[in-house]
Amino acid sequence: MNIKALNPAARIAISGFCLSVLMGLIYAMLAIIMSINGGETLVPSLDKVQQKYAGIMIVSAMQGSMYEHVSEDESIEAVRQWVEAGTPESTYESHIVEIMNDDCTNCHSIGSTMTEAMTSIPLTTYQEVIQTTTKGQPWSKIAIQTHTHLFAMSLLVVILGFTLSFTQIFSWIKYLLISFAFLGLWGDALSWTLAKYFAFVGYLIPFTGAMLTGAMAAMAAIILLDCWVKVPLITELAGEK
Repeated sequence: MNIKALNPAARIAISGFCLSVLMGLIYAMLAIIMSINGGETLVPSLDKVQQKYAGIMIVSAMQGSMYEHVSEDESIEAVRQWVEAGTPESTYESHIVEIMNDDCTNCHSIGSTMTEAMTSIPLTTYQEVIQTTTKGQPWSKIAIQTHTHLFAMSLLVVILGFTLSFTQIFSWIKYLLISFAFLGLWGDALSWTLAKYFAFVGYLIPFTGAMLTGAMAAMAAIILLDCWVKVPLITELAGEK
């Protein structure tokens, strides 16, 4: 069986699914870029990506998703130096607490009523702040993010791979794209965890992510085209296996 043998309704449904996947990948990449770049849509540097996944947690947040709330860049550097100096409580009381009060505690406090309040991550005391000075993503975030990512993306890859198997493109391309998608997915999951212990792993995350999203986008595009036309250059000749 091949996709072109399906009735028009089935091919429309498959086409709609593939278009939704392609649109979803675009918005997912946009969301990731903005979280790393502090709301900007420019492609982030490798250093910024490494900092987000392997750097000091509170510094990464101030540089990334919370950047719009930071009053001045010098505050980020002051917090970084404080953490690298061993988070002395005396420096916190003399300097860091003022930065927290100006930039963070309006939302990061248990009693906050701000629209974007994060009461689960209070930053109102020394003990609360030092909980966010470890390197890499917090384990609670890694656990939730990783298992959700694995379950959701593996399901999409299976659906795309299964559908791709009924297209008329060369078999080796099918094998390659499906394998790349799963390798990228596993690489993403492992990199998020390993980056907590080996900072250089943070530099690999853009490549594992590109492997996953690139393979998924290629599968979706090929399936979409093969539903209606002959895909040029990579379609098997009639009768060829």
